[in-house]
Amino acid sequence: MIENLKIKLIISFVLFCVTSGLLLIDKPVPYRINYSAASKEMFLPELKRLNSTDAVYNYADSVYLALNLADFDTTRYVKVVSGTVKRRFYHGLSCYSLSQNWICYTLGEICWSHISAIVNPDDILGYPEGLCSQQNIIFMEVLRKKGITTRTVGLGVEEGPGHFLCEVRYNNGWHLYDVDVEPNWKATVFNHESLELLLKNKEELYKIYDGRLPKSTIDTMIKKISYGVPNKFPAHNMYIFQKFTKIITYVLPVFFLLLFLWFYRKRKHI
Repeated sequence: MIENLKIKLIISFVLFCVTSGLLLIDKPVPYRINYSAASKEMFLPELKRLNSTDAVYNYADSVYLALNLADFDTTRYVKVVSGTVKRRFYHGLSCYSLSQNWICYTLGEICWSHISAIVNPDDILGYPEGLCSQQNIIFMEVLRKKGITTRTVGLGVEEGPGHFLCEVRYNNGWHLYDVDVEPNWKATVFNHESLELLLKNKEELYKIYDGRLPKSTIDTMIKKISYGVPNKFPAHNMYIFQKFTKIITYVLPVFFLLLFLWFYRKRKHI
């Protein structure tokens, strides 16, 4: 009996040390900028201060209000938010570190890399880089706060290549935005028209992505197109999973400490 308790004491103490050590020893990945990658995009390092969706929302609002428009112009506002996100990020991947969420980090290393790719908007904003899906999550979240309707647009099959964009609803129609690849919309008269309309005028689609995506890649990606439910968070299940596991990483050390104390107290009374 005493020997069994001793083993349980050791195991619970070791587990407490490991789970708490992962939070304390490993520091979060610092905010580092890959200037080689960032220099090819609209990225502005000084926008690092926009470290939450509220901060991005307030900044976009301030830029829009400086235009001094008499009435609210949804088109102009959406373009302000689009420009803000383009300047806040450059293309890359932001993932959880061990101390941020060691469960997702470990599962990402062992099972599927996308598990550690951050989908929580405020956590994404802790990094200067983001994938197409991550940048669009921020873009859509800020517009949602403003009451503007959006929907996801997924391109490509599972084996790739693939891309993630979104469409915004205004002026009685859908309008395509791509904050990650940053296509040249000035190259076409179909400025931010819907993907459906652009597909009927494919040469115009090639124009806006000229120098950014090869025609062959575009042709492959548009073989499969999926539209999301309007205003639905694009990675809801992963968001819940990442949030839950993040809470667990803080709960486990407390649990193992209480378990250790309980075994210790029980052993003293034998």
